[in-house]
Amino acid sequence: MRIGGIITVLVLIGIGFAAAFLITDEWVESKIEYQASVLNEAKVELDGFEFSLLNLHLKWDRLQVANRNNTMENTFETGETEFSMQFWPLILGNKVIVDNVRLTGFELETERETDGYFEVPEEEEDTEPGFLYSVVNQVSNEAQKNAEVKFTDVRDDLNVDSLMAKVNIQTPEKVDSLRNGIQRTYTKWDSTFNNTPIEKEITIARNTVEAIKINEIKDPKKAIEAIENVQKLRKQVDSLKTKAENLKNDFEQDYGSTRYNIGQIDNWIREDYQRALNVAKLPDLDVQNIGTALFGQNLLGDYAAYLEYVALAREYGSRLAGDEEGKENIPRYEGLDYEFSDKYEWPGFWFKNIELSGRTKSDIGIQGSVTNISGSQIKTGEPVIFSLSGEDENQVSLSLSGEFNYLEEAPRESFNFNYAGFTLSEARLSGSDLLPYELKSGKGELNLNLNIVDRRIDSRIDYLAKGISFDFEAAGAPKNRVESLIRNAIAGADNIDVTALVDNTEGPLRVRVRSNVDDLFMNALRQTVSQEVENAKRKIEAEVQKQVEGRKELLAEFKQEKEAEIRERYKELQAKVDEQVKRIEEKRKELEKKKKELEEELKNKIKDRIGIDFQ
Repeated sequence: MRIGGIITVLVLIGIGFAAAFLITDEWVESKIEYQASVLNEAKVELDGFEFSLLNLHLKWDRLQVANRNNTMENTFETGETEFSMQFWPLILGNKVIVDNVRLTGFELETERETDGYFEVPEEEEDTEPGFLYSVVNQVSNEAQKNAEVKFTDVRDDLNVDSLMAKVNIQTPEKVDSLRNGIQRTYTKWDSTFNNTPIEKEITIARNTVEAIKINEIKDPKKAIEAIENVQKLRKQVDSLKTKAENLKNDFEQDYGSTRYNIGQIDNWIREDYQRALNVAKLPDLDVQNIGTALFGQNLLGDYAAYLEYVALAREYGSRLAGDEEGKENIPRYEGLDYEFSDKYEWPGFWFKNIELSGRTKSDIGIQGSVTNISGSQIKTGEPVIFSLSGEDENQVSLSLSGEFNYLEEAPRESFNFNYAGFTLSEARLSGSDLLPYELKSGKGELNLNLNIVDRRIDSRIDYLAKGISFDFEAAGAPKNRVESLIRNAIAGADNIDVTALVDNTEGPLRVRVRSNVDDLFMNALRQTVSQEVENAKRKIEAEVQKQVEGRKELLAEFKQEKEAEIRERYKELQAKVDEQVKRIEEKRKELEKKKKELEEELKNKIKDRIGIDFQ
């Protein structure tokens, strides 16, 4: 070994021993808490923290990670945790490589004794929210919309005037705006035709043609010159014809877009009608929508809550899984190239295996593992894989497994969640007024399968309530015929099976909810409130049509009138161009004839002078 190498190692060891005495646990703890809080955008706190630089051992008694959306709650916390880092990666490359971590006392959504708010240092932020958060918002809105749907409050004597006063009918304003746009387009083209240089060039061409006096031409050479000038003039007029045609094409394109906008008026009217229906909170009585109305509030609300955790996991995962080699390379002087082994090409950090144990909010003991959390999956070649499960003494079970894979061009995450055997006693299956009853007995099972590839999401939620019986006695006597029919329909139901599908694999996000009791409810509604709903819809539709009546026709007539005026202007311009083309062509023919006459006359004079018969 070289002396220089020995000295380097000794210096490193000396620095390590010095750091062990100079760097305190409190200093390291404060640095970890600060950097983690910046990443989390809420406080991250460690209790009972110990760090030994001599044996590279790290330990804490409690870790709290505050929820940035509710800073009096932890997203999760852990109990006693300890692990040791590998020596050489830390010494040689400042890399944190950990083979095994035992993480105990893991819990979700725990209360905090103090506020977890953390003031994040200002930096340039990405103004576009993560697409998963936009999915959460859409699904939450769908759940909220279903919560507002009331079936039993529908009345035939709907006060349309009072309802429409609350509705912002937008079609009249949009039509007026479109009319103003048509007027601006007309004014622009009117000015264009008034000031087009084509008119001036036509005038110049006309004057040039009229200036050619054929009777005054006495020399064939002058006739040839005049013919050449007329041919040049013809090319100029042909250019004017092309300009006029381009003008027409631009005009057609302008008015073509206006025609498309007028076609949108029917869509605006439908949007206003739907807006009025939403204000009236009228249910959409269709078997395709009844499942969403019945179970959407509960099921989609839970789904949105689960998806927030997934969005949070993707956000952190995307920060921690990138390739650290994306930094700009510093240019070097030319020299020899040496090839080194990538054996020690470690990521900035790598937790190879985390053994996790803890309890859920429902007191189910869970255990499992998370493998290969790293700063660069490109360097480790390994995705993050997690698997947790547990069961309590009442055989209520929970399992969660999945993968974060950033090794390919498109990031990919998958999750499988199962929660089974939980009691449904005193629970309500639906937030809808169609199913307001608590259950006396029953067991539930929830399954969630979620796959995300880049910005495409494909998920399915299955909810099964089995061995159920409704507590009709506690609800009292039926309040109306709807409730009576529904009670009769579901009284014999032992199981209710609900499936929700949320995906955007074939276009915009779709949310669909189906159940095995949709038809039972639909039949009951058809016998009762369906007629009232249809009558109310007709009243609303008639009022919307009344407010926008005739506007589309008047606008179309106005547009047709203005368009006809511009077309007439174009026809006049085109006629002037065509007229000049005709005049130039006539002048050319006259000049050709004059040329022949002069040539013939000249030939006869020469023949008379020299007495030669050219025939």
